[in-house]
Amino acid sequence: MKRHRQKRRLIRGVFGVAMLFVLAIFGYRWTINAPVYIVEEPFDLYIADTGMTSWEALAPLRASGHLYRPTALQTLNSLRGNPKAQRGHYRITSGMGLMQLLRKIEFGYEDPIWLRIRGYQKAPAIETQLTEVFGYTADSAHAVLAKHMGFDQVIPNSYQVYWSYRPKDLAKRLTREHEVFWNPERLGRAARMGLSAEQVVVLASIAQAETKQRDELPRVAGLYLARLKIGKRLEADPTVVWAYLDRYPNAGVIRRVTTAMTNLNHPYNTYRRDGLPPGPLTTVEPEVIDAVLKAEAKNEIYMCADPDRPGYHAFARTYAEHLRNAARYHASLNRRGIRR
Repeated sequence: MKRHRQKRRLIRGVFGVAMLFVLAIFGYRWTINAPVYIVEEPFDLYIADTGMTSWEALAPLRASGHLYRPTALQTLNSLRGNPKAQRGHYRITSGMGLMQLLRKIEFGYEDPIWLRIRGYQKAPAIETQLTEVFGYTADSAHAVLAKHMGFDQVIPNSYQVYWSYRPKDLAKRLTREHEVFWNPERLGRAARMGLSAEQVVVLASIAQAETKQRDELPRVAGLYLARLKIGKRLEADPTVVWAYLDRYPNAGVIRRVTTAMTNLNHPYNTYRRDGLPPGPLTTVEPEVIDAVLKAEAKNEIYMCADPDRPGYHAFARTYAEHLRNAARYHASLNRRGIRR
């Protein structure tokens, strides 16, 4: 009988502890960690000033009118001493609790953002993008590509990053992608071409500006490789256009390269300078780099646009053959009234 009573007391005790636990969870959920945001659409909170208190940092969320139980949030925040908020991007989602929100901004439990770097972009365009996305100053954005890494190391891609990144942190993240892309296989292909990874990117930036036809990329790159091999200047029109627009940024759209342009004294003008330009013209898509890595230097050292196949080029091994191709192309431009 005594043992039976002890067993019942034990059961009641266990049941009582379990009920207290459930009540504690329920109480925590609906008091200290009660839902503070119940709108289905997430709210993106950006905190830039590290000197702000938690309550100051929550001003945009409070102003949105979607804050649930603002008085409870303010009370709990005051009880916690209204601590400093950490710089960063915080996504406030439906059902997030009071304590969860306050701890999130106090300890910097930041949510990542997506940074999309596209191909065919010049360095200033990316710098402008960084100032818009991260709030960097112009000098800080420039330092990402000019000080902390090289423009030729930028691989177009979608990057999951943190808004709180300093310029050197962002450069480190982008550099990791460059190191992953340039694996031993790709480095080996570049070495067999007699080029470094950086030089392949420069060559690819010229090839992608020369043709938009993916199947023609290896052939275009092979032509430039052949010229490099025999010590002949590249005489690549895209480098002339780049140089001319760098010198005269308000020149507008250039549809025809003139002798005045090819005579321009500029480091990127491969009509006047030997070898590759000092850097890539723009960012280069990974698929373009891979296409260029398949190039082989053959005997073709001349090309011009093919008027019979828009978007493609007519290739030649001899200068005489090239002159005939060029005459057909220039006649086509003249018929269309394109002088510049």
